[in-house]
Amino acid sequence: MAFSVETRQDIAVVRMDDGGMNLLSRHFNAQLISALEQAAQTTCKAIVLTGNARAFCAGADVSVLDDAVLNLDPNLQYAVADAIARLNRPLVALIETCAIGGGLELAMMCHYRVATASAKVGLPEVTLGVLPGAGGTQLLPRAIGLELALNAMLSGRVMCADKMPAGLFDKLTGDDDADNDALGTAIAFAIGIADRRPLPRLQDRKVDHPNAAGFLEFARTGAARDPRRLPGLLPLIDAVECAVTEPYARGLEKEMRAFEHLRSDPRARALRYAFQAEGKAARVPGLPRQDDLPGIATAAVIGAGAMGTGIAIAMVEAGLTVKLHDLDPAASAAAVTRAQGTWDIAQQKGRLSEYKAQDHAARLVTADAHTDLADCDLVIEAVAENMDVKRAVFAALDAVMKPGAILASNTSSLDLDEIAACTTRPGDVIGLHFFNPANIMRLVEVVRGRVTSDRTLSAALDFAKRLRKIPVVSGVCDGFIGNRMIESYVRQAQSLIEEGATPASVDRALERFGMAMGPFRMQDLAGNDIIAATRDRRRDAHPDLKFPAIADKVSGRGWFGQKTGKGWYDHVPGARKLRENADLLALLEAHSAEIGRERRKISDVEITERCLFALVNEGAAILAEGIASRASDIDVVYLNGYGFPRHLGGPMHFAEQFGLSRLVRRMAEFAALPQADPGVWVPHPLLQQAADQLIGWHDLENVK
Repeated sequence: MAFSVETRQDIAVVRMDDGGMNLLSRHFNAQLISALEQAAQTTCKAIVLTGNARAFCAGADVSVLDDAVLNLDPNLQYAVADAIARLNRPLVALIETCAIGGGLELAMMCHYRVATASAKVGLPEVTLGVLPGAGGTQLLPRAIGLELALNAMLSGRVMCADKMPAGLFDKLTGDDDADNDALGTAIAFAIGIADRRPLPRLQDRKVDHPNAAGFLEFARTGAARDPRRLPGLLPLIDAVECAVTEPYARGLEKEMRAFEHLRSDPRARALRYAFQAEGKAARVPGLPRQDDLPGIATAAVIGAGAMGTGIAIAMVEAGLTVKLHDLDPAASAAAVTRAQGTWDIAQQKGRLSEYKAQDHAARLVTADAHTDLADCDLVIEAVAENMDVKRAVFAALDAVMKPGAILASNTSSLDLDEIAACTTRPGDVIGLHFFNPANIMRLVEVVRGRVTSDRTLSAALDFAKRLRKIPVVSGVCDGFIGNRMIESYVRQAQSLIEEGATPASVDRALERFGMAMGPFRMQDLAGNDIIAATRDRRRDAHPDLKFPAIADKVSGRGWFGQKTGKGWYDHVPGARKLRENADLLALLEAHSAEIGRERRKISDVEITERCLFALVNEGAAILAEGIASRASDIDVVYLNGYGFPRHLGGPMHFAEQFGLSRLVRRMAEFAALPQADPGVWVPHPLLQQAADQLIGWHDLENVK
């Protein structure tokens, strides 16, 4: 931990630098108070508080929120504010890179704030299940007004400082001002305000609004309908109301009580778990540090369909020059047009400058042949999900790509080792499974082949993070983590409709549980013909697997989903709601009779538990086989790629909170149902071990 104090032009500069993101903690706060007191003992006219090259302050260490000792020391949050109140000279916060959560609250405690235009700021605490806990609910409305402040906190959005409404910052500097000398700018500002008295404090401002009560009631109605189901939304509104109606000190008391109550809410714990799981997903156990990773400046995409176009957009937006190749030149040209359309819309909505839009367009070009890609640092294949096609592509790439280039496949389920084997450099081959639309979805499954080198894996992880994606490492198996597990989930959903449920009742139950999309809506969106092809391949590879016959009857009738207007549902152009497929309902009646199953009413609880427990049981197998290193990695995949409700932490976390021993008992009950296939409900040995020993996934991982 390093805090330094130096004097420049009669201004004391206090620099916070813990070597990382300057995370608030008991020790950090104590050192900050000491540094401020040291600065106050000098003859300085004012004090500038700044951070390091990575952050002014990125808020509290999330693990602190699970610290029981925090309950015993409310002064942890407010001791710094008290120290600032004791200063007899101006304190200027300089934010050059980011001030997030408690970091922005710290800046708001200061008398003045200077920020670079591109600095990232925000109060995202609701996304962790809590609310700002160091005065944010009281200070931000006083800085920028009730509506803007409440909307910013309810969204949890982090934005550039120059996008923040007026009132928060006393000076914004362009990134090129004074030769990028933001500190010099802040010192000059501090000199200019050094003699002003009284010292301004946000807490002394009043919050004026023509109809605060009406706006707050409107906000409560919206929060109650928020699909994120974040527990902190309504308490946040209540705390902000105090900023309008109560003195500052009373508002702080309200905020602290709400913060403490939320901290122990199971949903908040799940949200914090999810945040931490995403942070460690890219840290691969046993992967040595690579100090000579290849620089990736130029890249290529083979395949100009929707997926290939999305990947190309994501890479261009990350600053890469990208070559797009397709056997059909018209497809490549159409993909470039789609990409340009994406940037045009972003520009029209004010999300992208004209200069950036033109720069993006200039860095996406088409290539006529594989040989045109030879100088690229990385190439991603995004062609049809067919092994013969992919092998042909990789053989061609092997012949032309420069030594050391990374050869990546976007396959969603095929054997990466078989793909790599058709090259003379299998160590350079890796899977990068993007999720559609690739320029929006955050998840990337990074598939490590049997001989993928550590260098290639490390470079792929860095590349995914550069694209602002969340990479999760998977081993090689059919479907990897996400698609292998989803098959068990979908099979159970199909079994349920053979027994008496309908696609609509299954989807409704799982969407009420919190899934972004039910399994039958998902299948119709993906295409039942594509799913049928995968099912046929799985049957060939695993003859022991039993698939509900109803799925073959649906695809056999050409009911492929949205693309044909008919699938598990009828898809009517322009219709706001999906309509049940009446022909399917009649087919279900006949099919159930044909296979000897008497249709029955099935509860939402049974629907939800059967689908989710089948998912978890397959997750246990993936964990046991080492396909995933951690249960939390599986949860990250499902939170970011499959619409699992974030407030429940992911399927493995949900199962652990449900109780693994209780889950195994419920599986035994499902196995005893008259129409059940008992083999489906045999717990994986790893799950059975956890249930027998009354331990969780983390304990099992420590045993391995």
